[in-house]
Amino acid sequence: MSEKLPHWNMSVIYPSVESDEYQNDMKACYALLDKTDEMMKSGERLKSVILCLNDALEILSNVAPYAHALLSTDTSNALYTAAVNKIDDLYVRYDATNKAFIRYAHEHKDEYKENEEYSLLFSEIESLVSHQMSPELEALASEFLSVSSSAWDRLQASVTSSIEKGGNTLIELRGMATDPDRAKRKDAFEREIAVLKEHETALCAALNGVKGTVLLLEKRRGWEDPVDRSAFTSRISKKALDALIGALEKSLPLFKRYFAIKAKLMGLDKLSWFDIVAPVGESGKKYSFDDAKEIIVSSYSKFSPEMGAFVKNAFENNWIDAEPRRGKVGGAYDTSFKKARVSRVLCNFDGSYDSVTTVAHELGHAYHDYVVKDIPCLLSDYPMTLAETASIFGETVVFTQMLNKLSREEKLPVIEQFVQSAAQVCVDILSRFYFERSMFSERRKGEVTAEKMCSLMLDAQKATYGDSIDVYHPYMWAVKSHYYGEEFSYYNYPYAFGQLFALGLFKRSEGKSDFASEYKNLLSKTGMMSANEVARLAGIDIEDEGFWLESIEIISSYIDDLESYL
Repeated sequence: MSEKLPHWNMSVIYPSVESDEYQNDMKACYALLDKTDEMMKSGERLKSVILCLNDALEILSNVAPYAHALLSTDTSNALYTAAVNKIDDLYVRYDATNKAFIRYAHEHKDEYKENEEYSLLFSEIESLVSHQMSPELEALASEFLSVSSSAWDRLQASVTSSIEKGGNTLIELRGMATDPDRAKRKDAFEREIAVLKEHETALCAALNGVKGTVLLLEKRRGWEDPVDRSAFTSRISKKALDALIGALEKSLPLFKRYFAIKAKLMGLDKLSWFDIVAPVGESGKKYSFDDAKEIIVSSYSKFSPEMGAFVKNAFENNWIDAEPRRGKVGGAYDTSFKKARVSRVLCNFDGSYDSVTTVAHELGHAYHDYVVKDIPCLLSDYPMTLAETASIFGETVVFTQMLNKLSREEKLPVIEQFVQSAAQVCVDILSRFYFERSMFSERRKGEVTAEKMCSLMLDAQKATYGDSIDVYHPYMWAVKSHYYGEEFSYYNYPYAFGQLFALGLFKRSEGKSDFASEYKNLLSKTGMMSANEVARLAGIDIEDEGFWLESIEIISSYIDDLESYL
C-alpha cells in the first residue's frame, strides 16, 4: 500500500521519557507509595489508605503504559529499554506496598462495611491472604521477577520483532497469511517455520524460564494449579470456566464443517495451516485506513452516537499507530493512560478486512477504558474476560452493520472473515489452552526441549483441528507473546469468553432501543463485580454451558450462510 499510515501521538501524555513531566511523575509515584506505607504503619483508617494507594496507581497506570508503548514501536531503542527497566523497578516497589496493603486490609476488615463500594476488592483480598508467602519471601519474589520473567518476556518480543528470513521480518511473513496468492502464503509459512527453528533455543529458554517461575511461585503460594489462579484473576468461577471449555469442545465438529466448506470455496481438498486465515470471495479488495475510519465510525455511531463520537475522536487525534515497520512488535493492542484519561491503539494495518476489524476490536477496548476513566483505579481494574467482551462486541457491531450495506457477492468474504475469526477464538484458542496445560505438566518434570514443545503444540492442534487441515504449525508457542507473561497464565480462554459473551449480549440487544446505555452501565461495573455478577446484570448465567452453546449457535447460522455459496 502506498498510503501513509499514522503513527500515534504520545506527546500529549508526556514529551518524552527524559522530560521533567515524566520524571516528576515517577518520583511522585514513589512518594505516594512511601506515604501509603507510612499511613499503614501509623494505623490510619482503611479509607484514607485506599485513597492514597489509588493516587499512586493513577500515576503508575500512566508512566508504565507510556514506557511500554514507546518500546513496542522501537524494540531495540536503548533509551526505551532503560525506561521499561525502571518501570519494572517501580512495579517491584508497588508490589511490596500492595502486598502490605492486602495484609493491612485483612487486619482492618472491621472497616469493610464503611467502604462497601470496594466489596469485590475486599473479597479478593480475603482470598489472596491465603495465597501469600511471608512478607520477606514476597518481597524477594517481586525483586526476582523483575530480573527473570520480565526479561524472558522482553527477549521473546525482541527476537520475534527483529528476526527475518529472505528479506522479510517475521511480522511481515506472518502478515502474508492473508495474501490471496496461495503460493506466497505457503512460501511465507515455510520461511516462518525455518526462521523460528533457527531461533528456537532462545525462545525455548525464555518459555522454560517463565513457566518454571510460575510453577515455583504458585506452589509456594498454595495454588494447586496455574489454571486456578488464572480463573481467580479472570474473576470467573471455575465452574464457569469448565462450562466454557466444555462448550468449546462440543463446538469442534461445527468448526470442522466450516473448515471443509472453506476448503471447497477455495477449490482445495483440504486446508493447510497457511490457508486458515486466507481470504475467500472477492479477496483482492483492500481497504485504506480512511476506509477503516469511515466503516468503524459509521458502524459504532449507528449502535450508539456516543461510541461513534468517541472512535471518531480517536482517529482524528492520532490515537492509533497503524504502520507496520521494523522494530515494531507484531499484533495489536490497546493501552490506557489513567492520569491522562486517554488510550492508544497499536496495530499493523495491511489493508485487509481483518485489519479493519482489528482496529474495531482495539477501539472496543478503548471505549471500555473511556467508560471507566473517571472511576478510581481500585474500582476500574477489570479482568481479561470482560476486557475481551468489550472489544469483540465492538467487532460485532461493525460486522453486522457491514452486512446491511453489502450485496450477496460482497457478503461472502465478510461472513467468512467473521466465521474465521470465531474459529480462531474457539478452535485455536482451545488448542492454546491444551498446549499450555500440557506445557505446565511437562515443565513440572524439568526443562522442556524445543522439540518437545513442538510436539505438545502439534498434539494440541490435532486435538482441536483434527483432520480438517493437513499441515500444522509446531512453533505457535514461539510466536504467541501471551505465553511469556508470568503475571497471567492461560492468556487464551478470555478471548473465547469475550467472543461468546459478546455474541450473547449482542443477541439480547436486538430490538432494544436503550441497550447502548445498558451496555455502557455494564462496562462501568466491570471493575466492581465478578464476571459472574456482571453477566447476571444482563440476565446471563455463565456457569450454564447452555448459554455458551446458544452463542455458538449464532456462529453456526453464519456457517450455514457460507455453505449456501457452494
